[in-house]
Amino acid sequence: MIKNIFFLITLALLTACGTEQSDIAQDTTIPLAKVDKTLKADISVQGYTSTMNNIDIEFLGQTIPSTYSDGKIGNSRGYNWWISKHFALKSDLPEEKVTLYLELLEMAYPHYVALFGMEPPNIGRQRIAVVYGSSRARVREAMLDDGFLRGVHKTAGGETMFYNRAGYNFPSHREHHQRYIVIHETMHAFHMALNGHSTWAPNWITEGLADSVAHHVYDPKQKQLTVMVFDRAPMNYIETGLKQYYSANKPTIEQINDDPALKRGLNFFIIHYLLSSPERAQYFAYFLEQLRLANPHSEATLSTANTLLKQTFKDWQAIEQGFADFVKEIKPSFHIVSGPWEQNGNAYWLRNTDSDKLARLDINPANTATHPVMDFPAPAKHELINIANNNQVAALIEFEASHIHRGEIGIALQLARSEHNKQYRTTFIGTERPKEDHLLSFTVIDGERIVIESSHSEELKTLQIALTPEIKHAIAQNNLLGLNIEIDQSQLNITVKAKYNQVIKQQFAIPLTKALSKSLDAEKISLLSKNNNHAITPYLFSHISLRQRVSGHTQVTNPWLFKQSNLLSRLFKTCQQHLSQLNNCDTELSNLMAKIPSTEQHTSIHTELTLILHHYIKQLGHNGFKTLSGFDSHIYFNQQDAFLRVYNPSDFDLKMSADVSFLNDNKEIINTQHISNVLSSGTHNLDLVLPKDTARIVVEQQLQWQSLNYQSTLQQTLPFFNGVELTVEHSKSDKGNWLFNVTLSGPYSGRTTGTLTLSANSYEQAIAINSQQQAVEIVPYEDKTYRFELAPNRLLNLVTVTALLDVDGEAIKIVKHVKLSH
Repeated sequence: MIKNIFFLITLALLTACGTEQSDIAQDTTIPLAKVDKTLKADISVQGYTSTMNNIDIEFLGQTIPSTYSDGKIGNSRGYNWWISKHFALKSDLPEEKVTLYLELLEMAYPHYVALFGMEPPNIGRQRIAVVYGSSRARVREAMLDDGFLRGVHKTAGGETMFYNRAGYNFPSHREHHQRYIVIHETMHAFHMALNGHSTWAPNWITEGLADSVAHHVYDPKQKQLTVMVFDRAPMNYIETGLKQYYSANKPTIEQINDDPALKRGLNFFIIHYLLSSPERAQYFAYFLEQLRLANPHSEATLSTANTLLKQTFKDWQAIEQGFADFVKEIKPSFHIVSGPWEQNGNAYWLRNTDSDKLARLDINPANTATHPVMDFPAPAKHELINIANNNQVAALIEFEASHIHRGEIGIALQLARSEHNKQYRTTFIGTERPKEDHLLSFTVIDGERIVIESSHSEELKTLQIALTPEIKHAIAQNNLLGLNIEIDQSQLNITVKAKYNQVIKQQFAIPLTKALSKSLDAEKISLLSKNNNHAITPYLFSHISLRQRVSGHTQVTNPWLFKQSNLLSRLFKTCQQHLSQLNNCDTELSNLMAKIPSTEQHTSIHTELTLILHHYIKQLGHNGFKTLSGFDSHIYFNQQDAFLRVYNPSDFDLKMSADVSFLNDNKEIINTQHISNVLSSGTHNLDLVLPKDTARIVVEQQLQWQSLNYQSTLQQTLPFFNGVELTVEHSKSDKGNWLFNVTLSGPYSGRTTGTLTLSANSYEQAIAINSQQQAVEIVPYEDKTYRFELAPNRLLNLVTVTALLDVDGEAIKIVKHVKLSH
């Protein structure tokens, strides 16, 4: 969670451990190791699902790697550093947990990139910093070590701080939340790494994207992560969103945008609505890019986003109506009646071992829904499971070996739900009364017998059947049991399967009345469990037929598996920016995008897009260069080294010639550099040889792509803006007094006030505290210099400058030390 997106960006670039200044140079107190090793992360991506094939993870111990925290994160007691390709994790957790979290983050990384449409600059030489402590108290300790004056907020499971662009996490008692929080918080850190902060985006984007990508299903056996899951059981944001939507009297997107209060479910709905069609997804990506480039201050973020939304989406009323229709039709497939349930892949299990309460998880896939339904990979085929049509349902029970002889585990067919509970499931407002529901349950008791029980019905008496010795022996050997149920016109056919050397079956039937048979639906089931940690995997025919299992070594991040999404994006942007010259381009592209959900049409769509590309080149000529090529270039810094980052997303080479001038404070050219390259598809970091005393870099670039040419000028002043920072320079006056110029730079956003205090000390003897103080008030992006003067005194050896600041409501402390030489 970002605690307040309008003040954290200043915190992100504020207090750190102090620095010492001498007459010659300033040395940071946190030495950064240049760990530039190229590590591998072999990830297969198909839609929103990533599969881990291989990953390099390196233990660094107390060596601090170079990260986007820019030296503002250090070591802590009992913590060590590990790195993967894109991430640096500081943790005091066991190595297996560290490995899990780095694997999750590397699997999430392609989706971070896809959602924001870009990678952080210099990601090949810097990593995104993540802190994961073993407890809230230990995370607080790490935050204090890193310069913060508090720990994670009391109501938060984690927090990403703008001061150092690092996410701070600690484990809750919920295992799925332990994964969720690191994916969520690191999304914020990724967001900040793009351009230093994230206050250019309103809450529904910052939190909505982070919550959506972290709403996941993870299969530890397959090492497979599915992000952006809309319809799942634990931490069900569908239910949260419906409750918030109806409690707030059905708010519009505009109303949600203009309300800075955090409404996770509503944010979740907007993100999924805008990304649920290829065309809306293109408009959303274009809007997000325009908002990032506008880079509004926090006070203007909501109004800027509001204006850009209506400018980008041409028929805003249609978008609002579509959102209302989208929410109206939402029906969650999962509902936890009682728990607490955990999920690993398709398996569900109870976190606790309460011996008295029967936990229940309802699964009711909405077959007519227009929103995603059970949108994660279906369970793998298994020899103990038979399911070939929608009259069959099955469950694979994986027994916890030490719990086999206690507790209950099984499934139920749902016969009827009370009118009260039907209404509750529409809005999730009020209180549910689960005892009113009518279920036909099949539970394995103590690993010994199966009990069949019908609640609220006299048509079927409670029955039980003992598991055969052969079945129980097989369970004892491999802890697996397949429970297969088939609904027939006059009976239920139950087949129990286990395996020891070969598959062993036990079959029996339950006679049904016609009325009871007609009321049963194999797609409406409940999972039941009590007093155990057994895992149960439900097999529903609709889920198996809906989502094929992920296979292949693909790298396609959109849910429609459309491989030419990059080309489409470039053509879409070109159309938006040249509507007057490209007649009906929006209608033409809209018709094509409507076909994308049909994968069999992807080849023909690609052919048409290629023809459109050539047509746009002919129509626009050189004016279409930037959007058609998709190229992007900016000046960035790798620690103190400047470089030109050039991105070529197309399949064609980009020819580049650039003349670089380095200017001093007097705007005089002190050196030049010429760059000439043929740049293939991908990102290219071209180093700039930065002379001493450079105050400005000017790049005159000429580019050629296909038959098109382009010229532009880039400029970057030094030092590179990095939010609130404090620098101290000192000298002597003609009278021998010490003069101190204390320069404070403003934040990215928010009002900043406070005090600057200068005090002097002696190494040789104790002296009375003698300090000077000045009030501070500074606005975003402003630099202010405050002057202090000390009379000469040979006893004074060390001067300390302390800034106590309130940055948009957050108390910050920055300390700088200066050694005096006499």
